[in-house]
Amino acid sequence: MSDLSVFDSVCILGRHRELKPGGPHTADDLLGAMDRHGIAEALVLDCLSRENHPADGNERVLSAAAVSPRLHPAWALLPTGEYEGLPRPRQLVRRMRDAGVGAAFLFSGQYKISLADWAVDELLEPLAEHRVPLFINPNDLADPRGWDAMDWDAVVSLCCRHPDLPVIASEWRIRRAQRMIYRALDACPNLRIELSGYWLYRGIEFITERWGARRLVFGSNWPTFGQAMTLAPLACADISESDKGLIAGGNLRKLLSWHELDSAEPKPPSAVDRYVEFGRTGKRPAEMRFADCHGHLGGRMAHYHVPGGDLDSTVVEMERLGVDVCCVFSIAGVLSDESFGNDIVADAVRRYPDRFVGFALLNPHRGRDGMLAELERCEKLGLRGIKLIAHYQGHSDEGDWLDVPCEWAHDRGWIILNHHWGSPAQVERLVSGYPSACFITGHATAAYADTMRRHPNLFVCSCPLLAPRDCEDLVRVIGADRLLFGSDLQDLPIAWGLGPILFSYLREGDKDLILGDNLRGILKKYSIA
Repeated sequence: MSDLSVFDSVCILGRHRELKPGGPHTADDLLGAMDRHGIAEALVLDCLSRENHPADGNERVLSAAAVSPRLHPAWALLPTGEYEGLPRPRQLVRRMRDAGVGAAFLFSGQYKISLADWAVDELLEPLAEHRVPLFINPNDLADPRGWDAMDWDAVVSLCCRHPDLPVIASEWRIRRAQRMIYRALDACPNLRIELSGYWLYRGIEFITERWGARRLVFGSNWPTFGQAMTLAPLACADISESDKGLIAGGNLRKLLSWHELDSAEPKPPSAVDRYVEFGRTGKRPAEMRFADCHGHLGGRMAHYHVPGGDLDSTVVEMERLGVDVCCVFSIAGVLSDESFGNDIVADAVRRYPDRFVGFALLNPHRGRDGMLAELERCEKLGLRGIKLIAHYQGHSDEGDWLDVPCEWAHDRGWIILNHHWGSPAQVERLVSGYPSACFITGHATAAYADTMRRHPNLFVCSCPLLAPRDCEDLVRVIGADRLLFGSDLQDLPIAWGLGPILFSYLREGDKDLILGDNLRGILKKYSIA
């Protein structure tokens, strides 16, 4: 049973625009997911409020939330609401209290709302007087998966103008803007970060240590994301149990106390297996160990901040979470000097040979001779695999240049992992033409399933499994024996990658394969020193 009383702050109900046949979207679907994950309560918003117009969704969500006392309605607002069928600001607050609506959302990107004083202050003043929590989301459905969309200048200005207004920043993904978050937290005591988009290695620990647990709020952004993605990193975070409790639900319950919250915190059903229990509680049985096919090193100094990114701390984090071995490559080589980054990886392999299998990261801009020279150098340094990420380096994923690293891997029986292998036709050519190499697709996809059925030397990394049933759906297509757990550590939290597999509806034997047995078998056959 989970020790946390989790209150999910961001869940969307209704027939949203990306809903596929059989996809979760109803209150019953959400309650079932909450039971699986051990989540007690959820704040729910209607998809019409998010996607089309608050006037329609705000009314509909009241009926949807009424099916269970575990669900609590939230409304989306507009600064011009009185012109569009919404109550004027002061009437709005009274209407929210009367209807049991505890929080408001401002979708500044979708509805093109300026956060300047002239645009929103009339709306925000009564919210601030009553301390109604306000979620600000900057994402526009024209670019629904945009990274780092928040206008932090505007958010800080808004928070400073309304110091009594609880503001929760919530967006699809925060990646390279976290340095501005730190400054915003310094400047605004009333600012909090909702966790569903905060996919940063040891980010929970860093913010909790420096600004306190009260600055973080648990949210999943269900059903865009599965709840496992946020829950497992929080349950496994290296912070106190009391701080976990605040983030899991205590902070949100306090924010909602501006009005009488009809709260229900039932005990969820027991965990169905030991993996789900670990995901709920963060308490890992000593014998539960993992093997990781996808990690980056060199994050202590990188183009985005990586807390605890030095090598020794990373090994401690791996051990804490049960990761025995990780295939690793550099961060620096992704966007800059690959030789500099490969030296960092070689040092890690030298210092921790049992923990790391080092991969040489290549840059196709160097040409055939340059790539071969770097491979020869890296082989002498003890690296035993190859990492490709041409798209990030401003180069095409397609082309004959791929034969250089693939032939090298074939001749030596190495693993070669590519962020994206390009077209299925290209993948078919490569895996059939270089059968002694082991090919890994760096990020979860079923695009090469047909090729995988014909060739045993192609595998898929699990990172990321975003939607609620992505893990099960991918296994259904490619098989559990071809999926490899990958954390993308030093970019993403290790537990963020574990979560969707831990909580999946797969049998335990399939989870065993994915979380370690598959990669252990590969490492016995390929990339042997």
